[in-house]
Order: sequence, then C-alpha cells, then structure tokens
Amino acid sequence: MHATILLADRVRPGPLRLLACLLVCGVLGACAGSPPSMQEMMPAPAVAGEEAGSVDLPIAEGNTALLDILYATNRAPAGADDEQAFYTNERGYLVRLGSGRIAFGDSDITWDEARKISLLKNRPGEFPLEIRDAAEYGIVPDSVSIFTPRGELDAIDESSDDRFVAAVEERLARSDSKDVFIYVHGYKVEFENPLLVAAEMWHFLGYQGAFVAFSWPSTPSRLAYFKDTETARVAAWGLRQLITYLARETSVERINIIGYSAGTRLVLTAMHELALIHQQSTPDEIVAANRLGRVILVGSDVDSGTFASYVLDGLLRVQDQLNLYVSPADKALKVSDKVLRHRRLGQVLPGTLDERMREFVMSTDRLHFVDVEDADQFDEGN
Repeated sequence: MHATILLADRVRPGPLRLLACLLVCGVLGACAGSPPSMQEMMPAPAVAGEEAGSVDLPIAEGNTALLDILYATNRAPAGADDEQAFYTNERGYLVRLGSGRIAFGDSDITWDEARKISLLKNRPGEFPLEIRDAAEYGIVPDSVSIFTPRGELDAIDESSDDRFVAAVEERLARSDSKDVFIYVHGYKVEFENPLLVAAEMWHFLGYQGAFVAFSWPSTPSRLAYFKDTETARVAAWGLRQLITYLARETSVERINIIGYSAGTRLVLTAMHELALIHQQSTPDEIVAANRLGRVILVGSDVDSGTFASYVLDGLLRVQDQLNLYVSPADKALKVSDKVLRHRRLGQVLPGTLDERMREFVMSTDRLHFVDVEDADQFDEGN
C-alpha cells in the first residue's frame, strides 16, 4: 500500500508530507465495509519509520487505552430517536466542539504499546480502531447567528468553549510543534469517520501539535453526491469560523489544513472567503488574523476554473503554501469530470497548463503541485 510519490522540488519533507502520504496511501479507504465507529488501522507508511521513541501521549483521563481526538462539527446533534450515536448527517446551526475517545477495538492494549507495535512492518494481528464515546465541550461563539434556532441556543452554554481551548493548549504544550492540524473529510461518510482518520494520522505523526477533525454533514450514500456538494459550500462558513477562533483564542503558531476529495470544496470556499475579507489587509495582518500555514488538498473535486477565479481574488495570500496532490488517472475525478463537464482541480498537472499559467506556477512559492499518479490505491478512499 506504500506509494511512490513524485514530489515537486520545492515541497519540503516534514509532518505535512507525511500526512499527505497517509491520505494517498489508503488511510481514507481503511473504513470501507466497516461500521461507522470502527476501522482497521492502515500499515505504517514507509516515511514514518520504525523508531518508536518516547512520546507524551494525549490519553483520556484515567484510561491509558483510550486516546482523545478533538473534533469540530456543524452536524445536527443526534436525538434519542436517531440512529446515529452522536451527530446526524443533517446540517446544524452551530460549530460544536468536543473530543472523541478512540480505542483499539475490544483490546485493553495501551496506546503507548499500540504505537510501538503499529510501526512494525510485520504486525502481530489486527489493529481495529473504534470510537467508544464523544463528549461535546461547547461551541465556537461566533457560530451563533440570527439563523440559529432558539431551541439550540437554550441548550448551549456559550462560555463552555474554554474546555476546548484548554485541550488545544495542553497538546501544544506537550509537543515540540506548536501547530494545529485540521482534517476535512470527503463525501458520503458519517460523523465518526473523520475522527478515526484524524486519530490515525496524528498517531503516525507522533502526536505532534494538536489535531482537530472537522466533521461536516456529508451523507453516507453515493447518491447524495450533489447534496453533499451543496452542503460543502454551506459548511465552509463553519470551517472559517473555526480557523479564526483557533487563531484568536489559542497560542497556535500555524494552522495547517488537510482536505480530501469533496472536502476540498469546503476548504477552498473557506479560503476564498478569507481572501475576500482580507483583500485590503497587509500580509502581517492576514497572518495575525488566520495563522494559516500549509493547506494540502488531495484528490480535489473542484472545478479548475473555479479555483482560477479564487486565485484571482487573492486566495494564495491567506496561507503560507497551498499544496495540490494531483493525478489525471484519479477514477473518482474522471466520473465527476464526465458528469460536470469541467476538468477537476485534482486532475491538473502543471505540464498541461497554458504557457502563461505554467510561468505563474513556477514563479510563486505559495502554490505547489505534487504528482501522485504512480501511487498505489491513491483514489480508493471516501
């Protein structure tokens, strides 16, 4: 399952490269056929190495077998009669913050033991990940609007987001990295999937920085493609609120975003909104307001013309670097291309661009393309 990744010369190795490699190598496809609350951990990627070392693990209080993974979601909370355990697949009116507790299935193995074993090339047995429970801490205060129903407001303590901020700060304090990583999933998955994927990526990252799974209200059905496309645009507002909230309320140095498939529509829409907001801002003002580092988009199901218009509106000013992992052979994007009749951003290689556009790409340090056409199973995720 390891990929041969053809990296552009200007893409420096490091944590973000590892995360993108995890996406490309099949971490997103690991949940296929599994219950929404469980998936099998992927094999250790080659770039992760086998040296376990010593890590201060962010385990759940009082239980060394449970890992806390932070989440933000604009899904509607599940009621007593809902089939979903935590949040539904419908749109909510607030950005809710919390933590999910992740375990290795029915095993009582500790996460420190699991981390060392999971890095081995030849593992003794299977390693299923499972969400045991999720605890909501509060909301992003700025997500309250005139469109938020009174009933939802009455059930929320708007000051309780302090617990989420404290959890982020705790992770930053124990880590050499002072970055926050936000993972944004693709379409047709339920609430639990991005938490499991985020836990998996953070695990192989060595628990550096703070990791947040952004779970937007996609629908677990291939027939919901167009519905999810619309929902992604709506959910982008919530992601933007999360970014500015983290930049304002925490000591994070850089906020890095990893988006996949239809989730890249959400990411790019949020980035475009920030670009419009900061059209008259100086570079220093943009950094202070957003603290965006690298934005990585894998298998981007976005109209390439739409992306071009975003660039013209100043998209590349709001983050340090935008890395696009692309392949003209991506099966899912070929279908999207055929249905929508416009080339998808995730299919674009610099060599296929017009001469003036190629010159622009080569002249900027803020936009990089990474060709993953030769990577195994790069297009089999969700």
